[in-house]
Amino acid sequence: MFTVEQVLEDLRDGALLFLTAYAGKPPVLVGVATARVLDDDGYRDLIAPMSPGTLPAPPPSVSGRRIGRLNSLAVTTPMRGRGLGSALTAHRTEWLRERCTEAYTISWLHNQQGRSEGLLRAFGWQPVAILHDYWRQATTTGDQSCPQCGRPCHCPGLLLRLPIPSSGEPTHGI
Repeated sequence: MFTVEQVLEDLRDGALLFLTAYAGKPPVLVGVATARVLDDDGYRDLIAPMSPGTLPAPPPSVSGRRIGRLNSLAVTTPMRGRGLGSALTAHRTEWLRERCTEAYTISWLHNQQGRSEGLLRAFGWQPVAILHDYWRQATTTGDQSCPQCGRPCHCPGLLLRLPIPSSGEPTHGI
């Protein structure tokens, strides 16, 4: 998924936000979260599994867009429901607003209890489209496996967009 070298370079360049949360004495890792500003390759990777026309095909460099992606969020079971996920999401959302002209994320629809859709909507993220079989090819031809359904993955996901008013684009969703 990431190489150490790529993570360090992206952190230095300001293209990656990598948050960690600790609790207790001695401190124990209880949460992690990431967000990133996508380069052209990252944007192509994001849209490749989507149906044509879901998002614009031209990479960000063509039009000067700065596209962000709200990536991973994980909170340990004992810390869930205490606001840690909300705090990490608020920080990542603000970070993307400060750096990007638009940002996207995917909320997986398979797990009702752990769904992030409500939290994301509370921070201003708006639905764009339902993505069916987004990880199907990666879990069929690659070495990845879905923790929910195995190989191949058939989990539906909700693509959400963060409206960033300074971009001058409309802020509507589905």
